[in-house]
This record gives sequence, structure tokens and C-alpha cells, in this order.
Amino acid sequence: MIMKYRDIKFLNKNYEYVTGDITLEGGIVTDIAEKDRAEGGILPPFADIHIHGGYGVDIMCAEAEEISYLSKRLYENNVGAYMPTTVAKDFDSILETAKNVKKAALIDKGAEIVGIHIEGPFISKEYKGIMDESCIVPCDIKLFDDLREIMDGLKIRFTIAPECENTESFCKYVTDNGGYISMGHSGASLKQCKRLEGAGSYTHIFNAMAPLHHREDGILSAALTDKLYTELICDLIHVSPKCVEILTRLKGDNIILVTDALKAMGQGNIDFEFCGRKIKAGDKGARDNQGRLAGSVLTMEKAFENLRNISDIKTAVKSACENPAALLGLDRYGCIDTGKKVIL
Repeated sequence: MIMKYRDIKFLNKNYEYVTGDITLEGGIVTDIAEKDRAEGGILPPFADIHIHGGYGVDIMCAEAEEISYLSKRLYENNVGAYMPTTVAKDFDSILETAKNVKKAALIDKGAEIVGIHIEGPFISKEYKGIMDESCIVPCDIKLFDDLREIMDGLKIRFTIAPECENTESFCKYVTDNGGYISMGHSGASLKQCKRLEGAGSYTHIFNAMAPLHHREDGILSAALTDKLYTELICDLIHVSPKCVEILTRLKGDNIILVTDALKAMGQGNIDFEFCGRKIKAGDKGARDNQGRLAGSVLTMEKAFENLRNISDIKTAVKSACENPAALLGLDRYGCIDTGKKVIL
């Protein structure tokens, strides 16, 4: 169906708000005509490549219909594409989750499921966060091969710790075969990070990784100085406003906003379980009974707003829309232009 929207306000690919006419066919922009400058307007769809759930849905234990419901709710909040994200579990549990993610992707309602993000089990036990240590194991290409069979063309992204066993050969195999590697949950040295050729990003920078040391270069030294993308949970709880500002000065063109959201996102103040632990969600984020952060209750809209207020509209749009699309080769996302998806 062809739909033409006249005199709407939107952000163009030059990061300017304008009024204009947009023609859509199947949700894709087929024609666009800009007119005058405007104050505010529609943004390009966000892409969240690290999200564990939301609106009462936990990816690890959700059926396909529940994940489809999450897709619908995310779409209502300008998320066009996302990657349901797992936690450290046994391989059978991860593969079962992948099957439900694939089924949900075929339902095709709401935000597009572009693949799956496997966060754990190939991480550091020291920087595991609240994940179950008993499920942390050396990298194993069998999990990737099994996931490829299930996902059938959808994208597969792993978070791994560079210092752990089999990481170099695993990274090469995954990236040579169309997968994606992000470095995180790690205490790796700079040298260990540099050895992971083919890795494209760092997972939730500053969180679940060794802190910056002025005499010992580690994963943060690598993340802050190379050209790879860095995920950022911009709820101003996981990372302080001043550290967000520092990050934008160092890597403003290479940030990817993510939510790392849990089922509590959009649910208010609730108690629930995650990674086998009791979690309390509230104004200070989602925390276990020891006060440790456990994902977030952040939405992409709020992450975008927070980053825009600290930096500028260009950095926020690149981080929420363009960069995740560039990392994963999502050609239909990134900006409002012909050939791109838009949510109207």
C-alpha cells in the first residue's frame, strides 16, 4: 500500500528538522520532498542491539508470541530494529531462546528482529556482573554453528572476553562466517583486545570491564582510543553524565546507544528475577539485593534524550540510528531518506 504524508515535520539526513512530504510503500520511503525548516519532528527509527526484554517480557524465558508483543511495544516507541539478547546459560537454553526469537521474527509485527545477541557464556568470571558463573565456559564454535542453523539468515552477535580461552580462533571463525563479535565482560589487556581481529565493538563501555589504569593499558584503553564502536547505556546511572561527556569527546562518531533493558522496562517499580537473582527496579535502576546493577529499565527514547542533552542532535542520531545500522549492515535504517524505513 502506498501512503503519502504531507507537511510533516522530520529530521533529515543532514540532522536538520524540516517540513515536507514523504511517500511510503510497505513502510519504506519511496519519495521525499523537503520544504521549510521546522522546530522538532519525527526521528529515524532507533536500533537497539542489546536488550534483554521489556514490558513484562524476559527474552530468556519468553515464547515467540511474547517476544512479538515486545516487538509491538518497542515499535510504538520508535524502535525500528532490535536484537533480543541472552545471558550466560547452558547451550540448550540459549538455543531454545534462539528458536523462539526466530519464530517471533517470522510473525513480523512491530520492531524488526534483525538477529540475536549472545551475551555470555564466553565471558570473564571476574567481570561476569550478576550472570551465573557456573554457565561461563570457553568459546565453542559449535554454539555459533547451531545458532546459524536456527536463525537461518538472521544476524548473530556475541559478547566475549578477549582474555578467555579460544577467543582468537572463535572470533576469526565467527566473523569469517558472517557473525559479529563485541568485546566485554572483560579484564583484558590492550594487547589481548588488539589480537581479536574482526571484532567490531565493545559491550556497554565502562560496565563489567576492568577500570582505566594510568600505567596498565587494558580494555578501556583500547575502547577509548581505537575506531571500533562502543555501546553506551545512557541512563546516567550506568555511566555518569561527565563520563558520557568524556566519551562523546573521544568517540562521538563511534557510540552505539543500547538499553540493556530488562523485563521491568516500562513496568514501573517492580520486583522480579533475572539470572536467578531477585532484582528490584526503581529510580536507581535495576539492582540485586547487593545493590549491583543488573541491566536497566531504560528506553531508547530516554537514552536518545539524555545523550542529546549532553552532546548534540547529530551525536544522538548517529548513536541511536546510524551506527548500529552501520555495524550490522542494516541498509534500511539510519536516517530518513529514500530506501529507508520510517515510523509514522
